[in-house]
Amino acid sequence: MIRTLASALLLGCAGAAGAANEPGPQATTPKLEGNQLTMLDAALAALPAQRPGVTDVYVLGVAGDVDEDVFPNEVAYLQELSAKRWNAEGRMISLVNRPALGNGGVTPVQATYDSIGHALRGLGQKLDPNEDVLFLYLTSHGLHDNSVYLHTDRDQEDYLAPEQLARLLDQAQIGNAVIVVSACFSGAFIPALWSPQRMVITAARKDRPSFGCGNSDSATWFGRAFLIEALNTTNDFGAAYRLAASTVRRREKEQGELPSEPQFHAGKTVATVLEQWRTGLPETAAVPYPFVYQRPSGAKTLSPKSKPANRNRKG
Repeated sequence: MIRTLASALLLGCAGAAGAANEPGPQATTPKLEGNQLTMLDAALAALPAQRPGVTDVYVLGVAGDVDEDVFPNEVAYLQELSAKRWNAEGRMISLVNRPALGNGGVTPVQATYDSIGHALRGLGQKLDPNEDVLFLYLTSHGLHDNSVYLHTDRDQEDYLAPEQLARLLDQAQIGNAVIVVSACFSGAFIPALWSPQRMVITAARKDRPSFGCGNSDSATWFGRAFLIEALNTTNDFGAAYRLAASTVRRREKEQGELPSEPQFHAGKTVATVLEQWRTGLPETAAVPYPFVYQRPSGAKTLSPKSKPANRNRKG
């Protein structure tokens, strides 16, 4: 039987997270083939070549759950933010499990274990591992076993454990990287990804939920604090983390939620590369967030004490 998100949240994982190096037999997401593979290869081929002597930032945005708008909202916004504030126009790959919008729009490349690995390998062939930087933003539900939920459609799901992501990065020969995991219980990604060439930022510690999903807002609490607010005031990712952590802590206190305690690690090598990169960035204006939450007609406004359990939890 497929391990559903609800049972995984309530019961945890049947076995240790990351114990295997490959997706387990319960993975039911589609294989990366046909039109999906063609679209991803075309997007990778279209990435501009890295410029010798210049630190280029390449971006990979991953939105994991097809049932919720907040995740694809954040990845779509990241594309505009990185283009306008980081000189990364044309240097982003998006893997998005997007809710059906009913407007006949183009189906994006889905976020699966296979597509993440394929995208990382393609990016590894583009960037210089010592001179350039990969910015990976992964936003989805996080599970008690510390894996991230990848859900492409009904009965199509998979899970990305911290050790699996570490292996994919190593196999792709990605050097300098900033990795943001915006999900419940995501703090376990820090020890798994620890490296002098990596900065790792997570929305919560390994045993705490984060908040803001459930289609009750247009962005998650951490995504709003980090992407939309902090990164519009600074291009220093460490400073942005500190601003976001303070914002999230204040909001959780106001709402009476258990503190998620976002986590941070910065390797010395990547910190030096990022400092040099920032010196070449021009002054730019803040990038407006285009998505607005529309409360359904007739929906009641709930106080923090009366809202349903887990309504705002990203987990």
